Amino acid sequence: MLMAANPLTEKLAPVLLGIHLVALPLYPHLPLPVLLLTALFTVWAWLIIRGRLPQPGRLVMFVLAIAVVAVLIQSFGTILGQLPGSAMLLLLAFLKLFEMKAVRDIAIVIFMGFFLVASKFFYSQSALIAAHVIFVVVYLTSLLIVFSDRLGTTYFNQRMQKSFRMIMQAIPLMLILFVLFPRVPGTLWGLPRDAQSATSGLTDEMSPGTINRLVGSGEVAFRVRFDSEPPPRSLLYWRGLALSNYDGRTWRLENAPVYTQPFVVGGPDQASVYDYTVMLEPHDQHWLYTLESTVQYENRFVLTRELHMVAASRVTDVMDYSVSSDISARNNGLFEPERRKNLALPPGLNSRTIEFAENLYNASGRRAADYISAVLRHFSADRFFYTLTPPLLGENAMDDFLFDTRRGFCEHYSSAFVYLMRAAGIPSRVVIGYQGGTMHPFDDYMIVRQSDAHAWAEVWLDGEGWVRIDPTAAVAPDRIESGIESAGLERELLPNILVSDNALLQRARFMMDSFHDSWNRWVVGFNSKRQRELLGLLGFENISASNLVTWLVVLMTAAGSVIAWWVVKKEPVRNRDVVRIYYDKLCRKLERAGIRYRSNEGASEFIARVARVLPSKRRELAMITGDYERLRYGNDRDERRLRRYKRAVNRFRAR
Repeated sequence: MLMAANPLTEKLAPVLLGIHLVALPLYPHLPLPVLLLTALFTVWAWLIIRGRLPQPGRLVMFVLAIAVVAVLIQSFGTILGQLPGSAMLLLLAFLKLFEMKAVRDIAIVIFMGFFLVASKFFYSQSALIAAHVIFVVVYLTSLLIVFSDRLGTTYFNQRMQKSFRMIMQAIPLMLILFVLFPRVPGTLWGLPRDAQSATSGLTDEMSPGTINRLVGSGEVAFRVRFDSEPPPRSLLYWRGLALSNYDGRTWRLENAPVYTQPFVVGGPDQASVYDYTVMLEPHDQHWLYTLESTVQYENRFVLTRELHMVAASRVTDVMDYSVSSDISARNNGLFEPERRKNLALPPGLNSRTIEFAENLYNASGRRAADYISAVLRHFSADRFFYTLTPPLLGENAMDDFLFDTRRGFCEHYSSAFVYLMRAAGIPSRVVIGYQGGTMHPFDDYMIVRQSDAHAWAEVWLDGEGWVRIDPTAAVAPDRIESGIESAGLERELLPNILVSDNALLQRARFMMDSFHDSWNRWVVGFNSKRQRELLGLLGFENISASNLVTWLVVLMTAAGSVIAWWVVKKEPVRNRDVVRIYYDKLCRKLERAGIRYRSNEGASEFIARVARVLPSKRRELAMITGDYERLRYGNDRDERRLRRYKRAVNRFRAR
């Protein structure tokens, strides 16, 4: 049974579609209860639009609002934050559709859509999201045109074209603002804490399975441009964090006090120094990735005693930074608290490992270098396996790994190696980061992916300082020399971009990566440094902020004036009242025949007076006047009538 139709709700189908278009990138991030509530509201709204259900009353709306809050709290634990806030705005937009009483209510929903679509940049600032946002803005603007068009004389494609023209007219102003608006360090406002919550990468902890979970990801961790030839792949150790605290299961970060400084001694010549720029993808952490060992860096960062380069705030946007690293440098200096920290072992665990370490250390003549070589020989010769699917380990994880399972990934080998070193009284720690990288075949930069995540070890040797030891190289040397795809791991668990044999697909992926790199450098990462570079290319060297503002005002004024002239002079029919335009055209024709329009006359009175002067035109003028009044005052949406009216005015001759 059909309900009494509300003329306004019958027009809401495009608005309902617009809400879903806005929320499309949001749906993969929403929990199931919110998605189910969204589906329920969609069906309910559709039945109201079709006249199958009446609009709910105030009591029902109050209950629905309480239900929305309850579902959000049950799903997120709060209604605050970026994702809960976006979900709440989406559900409230549906509720607003249930109580439409005026065009103003529709405008509120559309403007909620504009606000919601802007939140997509919290999740991603990729070109794909930007294209989606542009399309949605065009669509929402077309809806505003529809519900503000009193005559309603345009079809959907014409409304979309008009909306697209309006957006295109704004692009020159947008480009001027983008290029010339003075850039300031940092962000203009703080993002919600859960922004970029979907980013992936290393954390400040490592336990069995931490790194091999990343190996299946083909996502880019960062891109690197070297000023000269890059070092050999076997030396590409991108340092993230050194982990010293071990509780028997997990390695954790334990930094030295912030006032302590690193003690780096450079190599014998400049041949081992590499200058490069890193374009880091957002990973929602403070630390950055550099080659060992960092000798020069930007003053906006801090280099800790453990050689972690850290930023003042979390990296929630694409960031680029320039670094100089000396791969032959030594990190010297070991305070007594550091020695104790890097010798500590959890009590009462792994007795077999400790006994094995003591025996092997004694057999090595209690010499650290010989003992390290003996441990590496043990890994390479005693049937250890490098795998992405190692068995689970028990409470005595080191005993289980070294003497029972003997199957593991890089975190297993680095962890066991450091444990054996500490058991023999040699200070050591685990280092996590990335190893290797792939040079882009068509561009001049290196791609480091999440699948390149790696863990290795550092040991303290008297006279040499901290020395990098990678026990994975003893078990799977191809992993270090040729990359993760050559390490003999389970092929089905590696990302397709590394193991695919389709040359055309690989080429397309690298071309797409070049596009993403350019997008990150010149759009997402367009900071003050990039702005200076671009202005330098345009011939403006060392331009001050005040001059930037002056140029900004001048160009905005000039561009705005040109656009306004184009809109008013070049597109009058498209942007003004087309019915009135043709009526004015008729009046000008009559004025040339000596019949002047009087401001106190209505259309019918004027045409009646004209008919007395031109009786042969009475029927033609009556038809024009009738069409004019219906189109202008009757809210007539007949496109055929409009075309007939325009054709009649064009053919009219006042003789």
